[in-house]
Amino acid sequence: MAPIRKPTVRKECRCSISHEDTCDTISSVVSEPVNQEEDSFEFEQEDVEMNSELRNLNDTNDILDIRTRNQPFSETDCVFGPEDNVQYTSDTYEEEYEDESDVEMDNDEDSSLESISELNLIHQFIVISVALFVSLYVVDEGAVSLIAIINKILQFLFDPFRLPVSVAGLKRLAGFEALTSGVKKYVACSECHAIYDNEAAPLCCTSPNFIAHGVRWSELHRLQYFDIVHCTIIDPMHNLFLGTAKRMLERWVADGLIDDKKLVAMQKAVEKVVLPPDYTSLGTKIAKGFPYMKADEWKSWCLVYSPVVLRDVLPLPEFKNWIEFVNACRYFIKPSVSEEDIEKGHKCLEEFCKGCETLYNLDLLSPNMHLHLHLRQTMIDFGPVYGYWLFSFERNGFELTFMRQFIEESWKGDFVRRLLKPMHALACFEIFDKFTTNNNNTNTNTYLSHYFSISEYLEASQNLSMIIRGNEPLTLSALPLKTRPLSFMPKHEYDCLVEYYQAAYKNPQISGCKDVIDDSPFVNDWIEMVKSVDLLGQSYKGCIGTNGRGSYIQAYFTERTGSEHAYVGEIQYLFVHNFRPTVSSLTYRNPHSSQHVFAFVKWFKSTSDKTRELEGVELLQDEFYKQDFQSILPVHRILLTVAIVDYKTTKNVNKKLAIPLPKKTYY
Repeated sequence: MAPIRKPTVRKECRCSISHEDTCDTISSVVSEPVNQEEDSFEFEQEDVEMNSELRNLNDTNDILDIRTRNQPFSETDCVFGPEDNVQYTSDTYEEEYEDESDVEMDNDEDSSLESISELNLIHQFIVISVALFVSLYVVDEGAVSLIAIINKILQFLFDPFRLPVSVAGLKRLAGFEALTSGVKKYVACSECHAIYDNEAAPLCCTSPNFIAHGVRWSELHRLQYFDIVHCTIIDPMHNLFLGTAKRMLERWVADGLIDDKKLVAMQKAVEKVVLPPDYTSLGTKIAKGFPYMKADEWKSWCLVYSPVVLRDVLPLPEFKNWIEFVNACRYFIKPSVSEEDIEKGHKCLEEFCKGCETLYNLDLLSPNMHLHLHLRQTMIDFGPVYGYWLFSFERNGFELTFMRQFIEESWKGDFVRRLLKPMHALACFEIFDKFTTNNNNTNTNTYLSHYFSISEYLEASQNLSMIIRGNEPLTLSALPLKTRPLSFMPKHEYDCLVEYYQAAYKNPQISGCKDVIDDSPFVNDWIEMVKSVDLLGQSYKGCIGTNGRGSYIQAYFTERTGSEHAYVGEIQYLFVHNFRPTVSSLTYRNPHSSQHVFAFVKWFKSTSDKTRELEGVELLQDEFYKQDFQSILPVHRILLTVAIVDYKTTKNVNKKLAIPLPKKTYY
């Protein structure tokens, strides 16, 4: 760990955050030295029955200090979130902090009147069960409503006991807060990389080594086996998206290639873009000049928006050069990359950097662009970029919230066992155990998953010679499926299903409802619709009743000529169907379940127009092929996710632009 220092000298601040507003009000900084034995993720086993009045006082001081304490370093340098004294229960932590802090302060007196050990058995049971239930199932206003209902029931029963009306107060009374009370936040100096406690951080760097020599110091320098160059990871988030993507746009604006009028036209061209769920929409930011862009927005700009809108804005040489950078990002940001992907991405970055040298003034070239050529070695040494890029640290407070939730889930079982023993209520353990395990869910008989093979799953979407019928095992991340009640399949779609089974099992004798039922296998028309399915971290949904995000996909099919082509389609709905062919020969021997998981897909008609092939964009007709058995697609066959943009040609003909995007594969 880098040196931990107590600031003693006040010098001019050279950090990225301005302190002009607060430097006038703060004349001195009193800092306490940081315990050098503390780690970034530190636990302090504190007594559950700590003094409530002191805790309330500390909480109040922390809230007041937020507006007066100067933050000396960039927020991206924070190991955890901005306020370590706030307990969040959802992604909307900023709003919840403002709403819940006031409620908590108003009700601290109620929650501090008694500790869990002083309550009787019934009240202990109520407090613990509600706290566990809220932590597992309910968030935000729903938790407060549940507590209010229980308090009302207690009132009807003439019981004087009341639960604290805030989630934080409830967890404090249950002793649940002690699990995460030792989680602390540290900040790192952006100059010398020294680690400070959040309360003891100086206004500027005080390292004598940096002040005298401009050297960035780290304790890792003391290790004889540490190669400072070879062992330093380049963060692709800053290197690619917050670095070059932003720098190139600023250069185009400065050179007059993009002006306000073109920005408005670019916004209009993509106003109806439909992105996959894990990509951030830019909204109206293009027309406004890309203000306050975060890294995930720059990522969406590079991969989806820019190939569509820059083609008619930039001169062709500059546009082709930019597409080299886009293609490199497409190769590098895959969650699962091959050595071939790394080499292709590296070559694209080489061509991009060479093009920048000839197309622009040399002042555009920066050390950050030089680091592009080291990304290949970084990925060879440390793996895919999802393992170390800093996207999670871009969102203030995410790390602290995530760490608290992770710790609560990990230690919830031990917490219950420790409390139940002195309560002499082991009979209640079966109830509490349902809140401490992840066994919440659904109503479907899921097929075998312990035979799941990651290699076979990845091959299924690309190798058309591999037999895939739809009942092959799925990853545990997809199970259990949340299905809706049984429903009838529409007739024309049901006919497609029967034809699919006949083709998949190579048995034209498979019959449907309109056929005479005999000894042949029968396909019923009952299905269970599925809202969504998660396959190795990639979520897919049907377009019916949604905004379409997650419903656009790409899959391979064999042409009549024998060649393979990737078609783009729109998932109408996902469904589960049970069917088992008659096992009369070795042809039908199948170790898998009778439960099949399908997507009913409408496929866009393709065009012969390849003018957008350079930028990795496919031009489609704004209409679908006739539905047939190929509209029934096993979810194993989904190749990629796709972004869709409405497009109008110069002849005022409506088309669709499809931008294939990397598919997540977390395992």
